[in-house]
Amino acid sequence: MHIKRILVVRFSSLGDIILITAFIRELKKQFPNAAIDFLTSTTFSGVLENNPHLSEIIQFNRKGKSTDLNQIVTDCRKKNYDLVFDAHRSLRSRLFILKLYGLKSFFKKNIIRIDKRSLKRNLLLVFKINQFDKIVSQRQAYCQLLNDVLPFNDYNTETELFPAVKHEKKILKILSNHNFIPKEFIAIGPGASFAGKCWSKENYLKLITVLIQQKQKIVIIGGNNEPETNWIAKNAIQEGVLNLAGKLSYLESAALLKAARITICNDSAIMHFSEAVKTPVLSIFGPTAKEFGFGPFLDASHLIEIDLPCRPCSRNGKGKCTNKVERQCLNNIDVDAVVKFINF
Repeated sequence: MHIKRILVVRFSSLGDIILITAFIRELKKQFPNAAIDFLTSTTFSGVLENNPHLSEIIQFNRKGKSTDLNQIVTDCRKKNYDLVFDAHRSLRSRLFILKLYGLKSFFKKNIIRIDKRSLKRNLLLVFKINQFDKIVSQRQAYCQLLNDVLPFNDYNTETELFPAVKHEKKILKILSNHNFIPKEFIAIGPGASFAGKCWSKENYLKLITVLIQQKQKIVIIGGNNEPETNWIAKNAIQEGVLNLAGKLSYLESAALLKAARITICNDSAIMHFSEAVKTPVLSIFGPTAKEFGFGPFLDASHLIEIDLPCRPCSRNGKGKCTNKVERQCLNNIDVDAVVKFINF
């Protein structure tokens, strides 16, 4: 099979863009001479900067004009892709491919679409019927796209990010200015894309207090649009706590987490950032579940959860809790349950 140019489509979300880096690398291994382009949202494109396996990152501005997608379609037609991977299978990605190839897109064998395992997920969510014989990580699900092209399934599903020297130097300078030493501090990411996935801000504050009492140094990380993170950062001001939430780019965040000893977070993009730079995580899961494929994978990482008949109740943390004991899945995880996994 002579493949010259490949297009991968995944518009969002941030965590998924990180998870798909394993597929990008494995795709390049199988087609080392092919140019691989990646179509994604402008919002998340920065996380793929410096990726040596990509030839071009094509950016779609979701807040731009409706004609922007048409222009991308026009540009992509000129490239005459030999393979197109729809790794999103959303309404937008389907519309893009339909515009790119017309009705022929329904029959073209060079268009490979991801299996979203929607039936099994919905059975687990709605009826609590678990049809997952084994947990297939989302990283594996992306890599399995290759199965439709090659009789091959020996994939390395570890994710990767590529902070540049300038990113690492900036982080080292910040740490040095505050007397923090690489690999001698704990990163805490208390936010998530939806608040329903967040361990309580009060528990995070208690955790920080306990860690400071144990002579640990803490860096708070996250977005500037996360109310939980902002509240914790404001109330956790004390010696040994450094707040960098909302102050770093994607790859600067990766460089920071690379320097951390461990990361404590929710089911969030911070978890994927951390593992992509080989820093283990303690990840707290509530309404979501590892069966969906988004749990941590490093041997030194731990997923903290409690078994409840109502779990999982959400794919992504959206929606209100319907349990008689509100947010029991998260509130019943106390600080001690997290601290016991930390080697002081």
